Amino acid sequence: MRHLPQVPCPAQGFLILRPARVMHSYTDVPGRANTSALFLGNVTLYSIIFFSSSAGYNMRNWKRKLAQEAILTKRYFNLHRHSPAKDLEETAIINLFPADSPPQKDLYSVGLHPWHVYEDTLERDLALVEEKGAGAAAIGECGLDRACKVPFDLQMQAFRAQIGIAKKLSKPLLIHCVRAYPELITEKNRRGNMAPWIVHGYRGNAETASQLINHGFYISFGEALLDDGKLCGLLREIPCGRIFLETDDKAIGIREVYEKAASAMNLSFDMLSTRISENASRVFVIRGNSKEQPSRA
Repeated sequence: MRHLPQVPCPAQGFLILRPARVMHSYTDVPGRANTSALFLGNVTLYSIIFFSSSAGYNMRNWKRKLAQEAILTKRYFNLHRHSPAKDLEETAIINLFPADSPPQKDLYSVGLHPWHVYEDTLERDLALVEEKGAGAAAIGECGLDRACKVPFDLQMQAFRAQIGIAKKLSKPLLIHCVRAYPELITEKNRRGNMAPWIVHGYRGNAETASQLINHGFYISFGEALLDDGKLCGLLREIPCGRIFLETDDKAIGIREVYEKAASAMNLSFDMLSTRISENASRVFVIRGNSKEQPSRA
Protein backbone atom coordinates (compact mmCIF):
# COMPACT_ATOMS: atom_id res chain seq x y z
CA MET A 1 0.00 0.00 0.00
CA ARG A 2 1.37 3.37 -0.92
CA HIS A 3 1.87 5.95 1.83
CA LEU A 4 -0.82 8.58 2.15
CA PRO A 5 0.15 12.20 2.84
CA GLN A 6 0.08 13.04 6.55
CA VAL A 7 0.20 16.63 7.75
CA PRO A 8 1.10 17.26 11.41
CA CYS A 9 -0.98 19.77 13.38
CA PRO A 10 1.07 20.64 16.51
CA ALA A 11 -0.71 20.31 19.84
CA GLN A 12 -3.92 19.29 18.11
CA GLY A 13 -3.49 16.14 16.06
CA PHE A 14 -2.82 15.33 12.44
CA LEU A 15 -4.40 15.31 9.01
CA ILE A 16 -4.35 12.40 6.59
CA LEU A 17 -5.14 12.83 2.92
CA ARG A 18 -6.53 9.76 1.20
CA PRO A 19 -7.69 9.09 -2.37
CA ALA A 20 -11.45 9.35 -2.27
CA ARG A 21 -12.45 6.90 -4.98
CA VAL A 22 -14.69 5.38 -2.34
CA MET A 23 -16.04 7.83 0.22
CA HIS A 24 -16.64 5.90 3.45
CA SER A 25 -18.16 7.43 6.54
CA TYR A 26 -15.79 7.68 9.51
CA THR A 27 -18.38 8.31 12.19
CA ASP A 28 -17.07 5.23 14.00
CA VAL A 29 -13.54 6.61 14.36
CA PRO A 30 -12.71 8.09 17.80
CA GLY A 31 -11.14 11.52 17.66
CA ARG A 32 -12.37 12.31 14.14
CA ALA A 33 -13.19 16.00 13.94
CA ASN A 34 -14.46 16.05 10.36
CA THR A 35 -13.84 14.86 6.84
CA SER A 36 -14.17 16.76 3.62
CA ALA A 37 -13.51 16.06 -0.04
CA LEU A 38 -11.37 18.35 -2.18
CA PHE A 39 -8.31 18.53 -4.46
CA LEU A 40 -9.97 17.72 -7.77
CA GLY A 41 -6.93 18.91 -9.75
CA ASN A 42 -4.61 16.30 -11.26
CA VAL A 43 -7.39 13.70 -11.40
CA THR A 44 -7.00 12.42 -7.83
CA LEU A 45 -9.73 13.43 -5.44
CA TYR A 46 -8.73 13.40 -1.78
CA SER A 47 -10.62 13.61 1.45
CA ILE A 48 -9.03 15.22 4.48
CA ILE A 49 -9.47 13.44 7.78
CA PHE A 50 -8.52 15.17 11.02
CA PHE A 51 -7.78 13.23 14.18
CA SER A 52 -7.23 14.67 17.60
CA SER A 53 -4.10 13.46 19.38
CA SER A 54 -5.90 13.72 22.70
CA ALA A 55 -8.46 11.10 21.66
CA GLY A 56 -6.02 8.25 22.21
CA TYR A 57 -7.04 6.67 18.93
CA ASN A 58 -5.48 3.30 18.26
CA MET A 59 -3.25 3.90 15.22
CA ARG A 60 -2.90 0.18 14.59
CA ASN A 61 -6.63 -0.02 13.83
CA TRP A 62 -6.39 3.09 11.66
CA LYS A 63 -3.51 1.62 9.63
CA ARG A 64 -5.49 -1.56 9.17
CA LYS A 65 -8.45 0.49 7.95
CA LEU A 66 -6.18 2.27 5.46
CA ALA A 67 -4.85 -1.09 4.28
CA GLN A 68 -8.41 -2.23 3.70
CA GLU A 69 -9.17 0.95 1.76
CA ALA A 70 -6.17 0.25 -0.48
CA ILE A 71 -8.16 -2.71 -1.78
CA LEU A 72 -10.60 -0.25 -3.28
CA THR A 73 -8.07 2.28 -4.58
CA LYS A 74 -5.85 -0.17 -6.49
CA ARG A 75 -6.81 -1.70 -9.83
CA TYR A 76 -5.98 -5.31 -8.98
CA PHE A 77 -6.68 -7.38 -5.90
CA ASN A 78 -4.50 -10.51 -5.73
CA LEU A 79 -5.95 -12.89 -3.18
CA HIS A 80 -2.87 -15.06 -2.73
CA ARG A 81 0.77 -14.70 -3.67
CA HIS A 82 4.09 -15.76 -2.17
CA SER A 83 6.12 -12.58 -2.64
CA PRO A 84 5.39 -8.85 -2.35
CA ALA A 85 3.58 -7.23 -5.25
CA LYS A 86 5.76 -5.21 -7.62
CA ASP A 87 2.89 -3.68 -9.59
CA LEU A 88 1.93 -0.35 -8.01
CA GLU A 89 -1.66 -0.97 -9.07
CA GLU A 90 -1.88 -4.25 -7.14
CA THR A 91 -3.01 -4.97 -3.62
CA ALA A 92 -2.01 -8.49 -2.63
CA ILE A 93 -2.31 -10.79 0.37
CA ILE A 94 1.12 -12.28 0.96
CA ASN A 95 1.20 -15.91 2.09
CA LEU A 96 3.21 -16.63 5.24
CA PHE A 97 4.17 -19.91 6.86
CA PRO A 98 4.07 -20.00 10.68
CA ALA A 99 7.79 -19.21 11.19
CA ASP A 100 7.82 -16.30 8.69
CA SER A 101 8.00 -12.69 9.87
CA PRO A 102 4.97 -10.55 8.96
CA PRO A 103 5.64 -7.81 6.40
CA GLN A 104 5.70 -4.22 7.59
CA LYS A 105 3.30 -2.82 5.01
CA ASP A 106 1.62 -5.53 2.96
CA LEU A 107 -1.52 -7.42 3.83
CA TYR A 108 -0.73 -11.03 4.69
CA SER A 109 -2.25 -14.36 5.61
CA VAL A 110 -0.65 -16.94 7.86
CA GLY A 111 -1.39 -20.63 8.09
CA LEU A 112 -0.14 -24.19 8.38
CA HIS A 113 -0.35 -25.80 4.93
CA PRO A 114 -1.46 -29.46 4.91
CA TRP A 115 1.79 -30.45 3.18
CA HIS A 116 3.77 -29.16 6.16
CA VAL A 117 1.88 -30.58 9.12
CA TYR A 118 4.20 -32.52 11.45
CA GLU A 119 3.04 -34.07 14.69
CA ASP A 120 6.13 -33.06 16.66
CA THR A 121 5.86 -29.36 15.71
CA LEU A 122 2.08 -29.03 15.41
CA GLU A 123 1.48 -27.33 18.75
CA ARG A 124 4.26 -24.80 18.16
CA ASP A 125 3.15 -24.04 14.61
CA LEU A 126 -0.47 -23.52 15.63
CA ALA A 127 0.61 -21.15 18.40
CA LEU A 128 2.55 -19.11 15.82
CA VAL A 129 -0.46 -19.03 13.50
CA GLU A 130 -2.64 -17.65 16.27
CA GLU A 131 -0.01 -15.13 17.38
CA LYS A 132 0.59 -13.75 13.88
CA GLY A 133 -3.02 -14.20 12.84
CA ALA A 134 -4.11 -11.29 15.00
CA GLY A 135 -2.58 -8.87 12.50
CA ALA A 136 -3.37 -10.90 9.38
CA ALA A 137 -6.00 -10.35 6.72
CA ALA A 138 -6.82 -14.07 6.82
CA ILE A 139 -5.83 -17.44 8.26
CA GLY A 140 -4.30 -19.78 5.69
CA GLU A 141 -3.50 -21.22 3.50
CA CYS A 142 -4.66 -24.26 5.38
CA GLY A 143 -6.85 -27.18 4.47
CA LEU A 144 -6.97 -30.81 3.34
CA ASP A 145 -5.07 -32.68 0.62
CA ARG A 146 -5.58 -36.38 -0.07
CA ALA A 147 -2.78 -36.34 -2.65
CA CYS A 148 0.00 -35.60 -0.15
CA LYS A 149 1.80 -37.99 2.19
CA VAL A 150 0.79 -36.34 5.47
CA PRO A 151 -1.72 -38.59 7.28
CA PHE A 152 -5.23 -37.30 6.63
CA ASP A 153 -6.27 -37.44 10.29
CA LEU A 154 -3.28 -35.25 11.19
CA GLN A 155 -4.21 -32.81 8.42
CA MET A 156 -7.75 -32.70 9.79
CA GLN A 157 -6.48 -32.02 13.30
CA ALA A 158 -4.41 -29.07 12.07
CA PHE A 159 -7.24 -27.77 9.88
CA ARG A 160 -9.81 -27.90 12.66
CA ALA A 161 -7.44 -26.07 14.98
CA GLN A 162 -6.99 -23.31 12.40
CA ILE A 163 -10.74 -23.08 11.87
CA GLY A 164 -10.93 -22.44 15.59
CA ILE A 165 -8.25 -19.75 15.37
CA ALA A 166 -10.04 -18.06 12.48
CA LYS A 167 -13.31 -18.09 14.39
CA LYS A 168 -11.69 -16.73 17.54
CA LEU A 169 -10.02 -13.89 15.59
CA SER A 170 -12.97 -13.30 13.21
CA LYS A 171 -10.71 -13.88 10.19
CA PRO A 172 -11.53 -15.37 6.78
CA LEU A 173 -9.99 -18.74 5.88
CA LEU A 174 -7.86 -19.27 2.76
CA ILE A 175 -8.20 -22.93 1.90
CA HIS A 176 -6.10 -25.45 -0.01
CA CYS A 177 -8.24 -28.45 -0.91
CA VAL A 178 -7.42 -31.49 -3.05
CA ARG A 179 -9.83 -34.44 -3.31
CA ALA A 180 -11.43 -33.60 0.04
CA TYR A 181 -14.36 -31.33 -0.81
CA PRO A 182 -17.05 -33.41 0.97
CA GLU A 183 -15.02 -33.23 4.19
CA LEU A 184 -14.40 -29.51 3.67
CA ILE A 185 -18.10 -28.76 3.23
CA THR A 186 -18.95 -30.87 6.27
CA GLU A 187 -16.47 -28.94 8.42
CA LYS A 188 -17.94 -25.61 7.30
CA ASN A 189 -21.49 -26.70 8.00
CA ARG A 190 -20.50 -27.76 11.52
CA ARG A 191 -19.21 -24.30 12.40
CA GLY A 192 -22.20 -22.00 11.99
CA ASN A 193 -21.61 -18.30 11.37
CA MET A 194 -17.99 -17.43 10.66
CA ALA A 195 -16.02 -15.05 8.49
CA PRO A 196 -15.94 -16.28 4.85
CA TRP A 197 -14.14 -19.41 3.66
CA ILE A 198 -12.29 -19.05 0.34
CA VAL A 199 -11.04 -21.98 -1.74
CA HIS A 200 -7.90 -20.77 -3.48
CA GLY A 201 -6.42 -21.97 -6.78
CA TYR A 202 -9.57 -23.81 -7.83
CA ARG A 203 -9.18 -26.42 -10.59
CA GLY A 204 -12.21 -28.59 -9.91
CA ASN A 205 -15.37 -29.31 -11.84
CA ALA A 206 -18.66 -27.46 -12.18
CA GLU A 207 -20.59 -29.75 -9.85
CA THR A 208 -18.15 -29.24 -6.98
CA ALA A 209 -18.03 -25.49 -7.61
CA SER A 210 -21.83 -25.34 -7.44
CA GLN A 211 -21.81 -27.21 -4.13
CA LEU A 212 -19.21 -24.82 -2.73
CA ILE A 213 -21.21 -21.76 -3.77
CA ASN A 214 -24.42 -23.23 -2.32
CA HIS A 215 -22.63 -23.73 1.01
CA GLY A 216 -21.39 -20.14 1.15
CA PHE A 217 -17.79 -20.47 -0.09
CA TYR A 218 -15.90 -18.00 -2.24
CA ILE A 219 -13.73 -19.44 -5.03
CA SER A 220 -10.42 -18.06 -6.31
CA PHE A 221 -8.89 -18.80 -9.72
CA GLY A 222 -5.30 -18.45 -10.86
CA GLU A 223 -2.89 -19.43 -13.60
CA ALA A 224 -4.97 -22.46 -14.65
CA LEU A 225 -7.43 -20.08 -16.32
CA LEU A 226 -4.82 -19.24 -18.95
CA ASP A 227 -4.88 -22.67 -20.61
CA ASP A 228 -7.99 -24.46 -19.34
CA GLY A 229 -11.05 -23.83 -21.48
CA LYS A 230 -13.33 -25.84 -19.19
CA LEU A 231 -12.28 -23.73 -16.21
CA CYS A 232 -13.04 -20.56 -18.18
CA GLY A 233 -16.47 -21.95 -18.99
CA LEU A 234 -17.02 -22.72 -15.31
CA LEU A 235 -16.05 -19.17 -14.38
CA ARG A 236 -19.03 -17.86 -16.36
CA GLU A 237 -21.38 -19.94 -14.19
CA ILE A 238 -20.19 -18.60 -10.83
CA PRO A 239 -21.79 -15.47 -9.33
CA CYS A 240 -19.40 -12.55 -9.73
CA GLY A 241 -19.89 -11.73 -6.07
CA ARG A 242 -18.14 -14.97 -5.06
CA ILE A 243 -15.01 -14.77 -7.23
CA PHE A 244 -11.39 -13.88 -6.47
CA LEU A 245 -8.27 -14.01 -8.65
CA GLU A 246 -4.68 -14.81 -7.69
CA THR A 247 -1.18 -15.64 -8.91
CA ASP A 248 -0.13 -17.96 -6.06
CA ASP A 249 3.60 -18.80 -6.47
CA LYS A 250 3.59 -18.49 -10.28
CA ALA A 251 5.68 -16.05 -12.31
CA ILE A 252 2.70 -14.59 -14.16
CA GLY A 253 1.32 -11.14 -13.39
CA ILE A 254 -2.12 -10.64 -11.91
CA ARG A 255 -3.09 -8.52 -14.92
CA GLU A 256 -2.86 -11.62 -17.16
CA VAL A 257 -5.28 -13.47 -14.91
CA TYR A 258 -7.67 -10.51 -14.86
CA GLU A 259 -7.59 -10.21 -18.65
CA LYS A 260 -8.37 -13.91 -19.12
CA ALA A 261 -11.15 -13.84 -16.54
CA ALA A 262 -12.75 -10.70 -18.00
CA SER A 263 -12.75 -12.29 -21.46
CA ALA A 264 -14.19 -15.57 -20.16
CA MET A 265 -16.94 -13.78 -18.24
CA ASN A 266 -17.73 -11.35 -21.06
CA LEU A 267 -17.14 -8.40 -18.73
CA SER A 268 -15.16 -5.24 -19.27
CA PHE A 269 -11.81 -5.20 -17.50
CA ASP A 270 -12.89 -2.27 -15.32
CA MET A 271 -16.17 -3.93 -14.36
CA LEU A 272 -14.39 -7.11 -13.27
CA SER A 273 -11.82 -5.08 -11.33
CA THR A 274 -14.58 -3.19 -9.53
CA ARG A 275 -16.53 -6.32 -8.63
CA ILE A 276 -13.50 -8.15 -7.24
CA SER A 277 -12.46 -5.09 -5.25
CA GLU A 278 -15.97 -4.97 -3.81
CA ASN A 279 -15.73 -8.66 -2.88
CA ALA A 280 -12.40 -8.06 -1.17
CA SER A 281 -13.65 -5.04 0.74
CA ARG A 282 -16.66 -7.03 1.93
CA VAL A 283 -14.69 -10.14 2.95
CA PHE A 284 -11.59 -8.57 4.47
CA VAL A 285 -13.34 -6.10 6.76
CA ILE A 286 -12.19 -5.34 10.28
CA ARG A 287 -15.11 -7.08 11.90
CA GLY A 288 -16.28 -7.23 15.45
CA ASN A 289 -18.47 -10.21 14.62
CA SER A 290 -18.81 -12.71 11.79
CA LYS A 291 -22.50 -12.52 10.92
CA GLU A 292 -22.06 -11.04 7.46
CA GLN A 293 -23.37 -13.30 4.71
CA PRO A 294 -21.65 -13.68 1.35
CA SER A 295 -23.08 -11.93 -1.68
CA ARG A 296 -24.85 -14.02 -4.28
CA ALA A 297 -24.62 -11.29 -6.94
